[in-house]
Parts: sequence; C-alpha cells; structure tokens
Amino acid sequence: MNDSKIWAALEPMFPSALEEIPLDGNWLKPPYADDPEGRAIICNDGDFQYVVVDRKSSSVLYVCEDDESVIASSLEMFVSIVAAWRTIDNDTAGPVDDEDFSEVKKSFESQLRAIDPAAAGPNEFWSLYTEELTSEDYVEVEDSDEDDDEDLFVETEEIRADA
Repeated sequence: MNDSKIWAALEPMFPSALEEIPLDGNWLKPPYADDPEGRAIICNDGDFQYVVVDRKSSSVLYVCEDDESVIASSLEMFVSIVAAWRTIDNDTAGPVDDEDFSEVKKSFESQLRAIDPAAAGPNEFWSLYTEELTSEDYVEVEDSDEDDDEDLFVETEEIRADA
C-alpha cells in the first residue's frame, strides 16, 4: 500500500478526528517514513511509541517498544472505528459516575466487535485502553482564576524566600 492510498483514507479525518484517538503523538502527513519492518509510520510520539499501517495487509498497529497491538485489521476498518470512537467521545458529556460510564464503554466495545472483531480482542489496543477508563477521564475540571492566582502567589513567595 503506497502513501497516497494511506493518505486517501486518513485525510478526511486529519487532524481533528485523529487527534481524538487516545494516543500520544503527532499524526503525520505523507511521505511516510517506514519502521524497521517496512510499515508506514502515521503517528509518532517522537520517543518509543508510534502507529503504523502495514503496507502489505493494511492493518493499523500500535507499536510501543517491543509490543504491538491491533488498532484495526485494515485501514478501512480504522476509518469506521475512528467514527465510532468519535461519536462516543463527542456525544458523551461525561457520565457522572463509573456505572454510567460503564455503559458508554460497553456501547463502544459492542460497536468495535461489530466493526472489527480482531481489534476488539482482549490484548489489543482498544481493550487495553478502555479497561483503564473511568468517568474521571471524561469529566473536565476547570481551574478557577482564583486557583491560578493562588498558585502564582505561592510561586512568588517561594522565589522571594530563595532570594
């Protein structure tokens, strides 16, 4: 699979939909560098983890040091999985408790099994990620200006004490 075919699948999702995927790193544009196995690197954290598209099978894999897990069995399924994740990510205001959030996770896992059973496997990327999620991951806590001012005051006092 060449870079233009990979980009044709990724471009409609670039960058907003891809950035909602729970990965550290930057989503890349072509030309794609190859990893040691000849797979196209489409996302890279600049350190030791990245996402590749296997140029032969079109599978999308998460690589972290010596471990690999399936994100999607094919680039086409990846597009569908991203759409399912994005729907849940955008439509979920942030369930108040873990019981409510459990239903959200179950909904995504059900969609994932229907889209790509291999990607829904117990030791693959999505199952490893979703088992660690709690409602706290989706409840945004906004710091008030008072908290920011208080932190600045403490830092200023510490600097004065050191002087």
